Parts: sequence; structure tokens; C-alpha cells
Amino acid sequence: VPTPSSTAPPPQAQSDIREWQPPAGEARLKPVSSCTGLRRLTGTAFTVITAVDYAATAAAPAYCRVTGQVQPEIRFEVGLPAEWNRRLLMSGNGGYAGNEVDNPAQPGGRNELAAGFVSARTNTGHYASREPLGTFAVNSQKLFDYAFRAVHVTAETARQIAAAYYGRAPERSYFVGCSTGGRQALMAAQRFPADFDGILAGAPVLDFTGTMTKYASWVQSQGKAAFPA
Repeated sequence: VPTPSSTAPPPQAQSDIREWQPPAGEARLKPVSSCTGLRRLTGTAFTVITAVDYAATAAAPAYCRVTGQVQPEIRFEVGLPAEWNRRLLMSGNGGYAGNEVDNPAQPGGRNELAAGFVSARTNTGHYASREPLGTFAVNSQKLFDYAFRAVHVTAETARQIAAAYYGRAPERSYFVGCSTGGRQALMAAQRFPADFDGILAGAPVLDFTGTMTKYASWVQSQGKAAFPA
């Protein structure tokens, strides 16, 4: 369930993704474009802010990291491995989202990249450090972006970037998320069924109003009868 914190939870880890194996005999693809060349994709649909090559490490293979923005304030990160398994895997958010996806010190998708997937994630249209908890929701566009639009447009953008980098679009696209990510997963299936070929929804926050009401009740009860020291 969403966590009552002023900062966004860390990106949802996909440790088991490292164990994924492609079909026998399937070759991985290499880029047909330079990483920095992806900056030319900037247009009316989205803006590429950075496109930087990263050398292989113990945590991740060599890859191209692209960050950008879809109007009005949806920030995204796309990771493009040097050897691609022809698939896209997008990860969901936790709590009220607002992750710092363009922070170079906090790259996401390392497990996905290690398995050869193009990775994608989004801040859902706001930063928790500037608009903590649900304060962003007073802006109706940010509320819509958080509710359903950000995942959709980020998936579309990630596919377009992958197509430009490898010379072909992903053959399959997947989404995985838990809690808020689980809600995003079900929302994607309901509103945009063509976005993903497979969806894994864990512990989805379906009754958001009820969840927040319980939080408020819990906070009030703790104020009246705090835990003993």
C-alpha cells in the first residue's frame, strides 16, 4: 500500500528477472544507432534530455541510458542494453511515485538490463521531493498522469526510442509492479490493453480512498494512545 512518506520509495527491484532465459536459438540484437544520436528524437511528443553510454559493471551490462520528459512534467528513464533480447520491461512505482528517474546516481532497471531487456520507468508526472504525498493531486493534469496517463505515454515513448536505437520495435512488451505498481498494472490492462503483451500485478491498491481513510484513522489512534517507550 502507499507509504505515508514525503519521499518516493525506491524503484521496485526485479531480482528474479536475471534468471529469465530467451527461447533456444534466439539471437540478441545490437544497436544500429549511437546513443547520443537518440537526442535527435526530441519533438512535439517528448523531449530527450540526456542520452549517455555506460560501461559494463558487475551490476549491469554496457547500456545506453536515456532520460527525458513528456509534457507537461512526466519524466522517464529508458535503459537500452548493448545486446538486446527484443523485449521491453517496464517497472511500476510505489506509494505516491515521484521517483527521481533522471538522477544519474540512481539508475534503474539494472536487473532488467542484465537479462537483456530494454527497461523503462517514470516519475508519473511529479517529484515527491517537491510535492510530497498526494499534494500534487490539486493539479488535475498531474492527478490524471499519476492515475493512468504516465505509464501509457512512457511505454509508447520507450518503444519509439528502442525502435530508433535497434532499428526495430520490441517484439514483446511487459509491465510488472506491486502496490501502486499493481494498481498501475490493472489500470494499463483496463484502459490501454494493447500497451503490454504481459502484465504482472502484485498487491494492487484498488480501494485508494479506503486505504487513505485507514491511514488517517491509524494516525489519529496513535496520537491518542502512542506506543509505550
